[in-house]
Amino acid sequence: MMYVRATPTTDLNRNTDWFTYPGVWTTYIFIIFFSWLLILSVSGCTPGMAWTIVHFSHFLVTYHFFHWMKGTPFADDQGIYNRLTWWEQIDNGKQLTRNRKFLTVVPVVLYLIASHTTDYQHPMIFFNTVAVIVLVIAKFPNMHKVRIFGINGDM
Repeated sequence: MMYVRATPTTDLNRNTDWFTYPGVWTTYIFIIFFSWLLILSVSGCTPGMAWTIVHFSHFLVTYHFFHWMKGTPFADDQGIYNRLTWWEQIDNGKQLTRNRKFLTVVPVVLYLIASHTTDYQHPMIFFNTVAVIVLVIAKFPNMHKVRIFGINGDM
């Protein structure tokens, strides 16, 4: 037989389980693209500046929700995830999974688009570079459960 038997995980985390649903990656990309269109049409700025705004907004939102906030909004997990960020919870903590690779590639691609469309001009290149470096370093497997200088550490 050519079928693969996948065993369901025993530890279902409702906080991160939604990211395994079909179509989530496509929806994620569409949200980013339509954010760019919205910023471009409402603000009247250049396409490159709109990509920079989208990239920096993406950085702020994903850093806060993926790498800063801890725990889950659900009480039925009995607090087992209270000391973990969303990034540390995803895929039950396994490193270098498809979801983690996707979420690492997105800020890099946004960086390349934003930098190229602004013709690598200062200060946009500076903000774009800082944002991508912080996000990518936060996603390294070596940074799993690491709190630099104890910032956002457990009391």
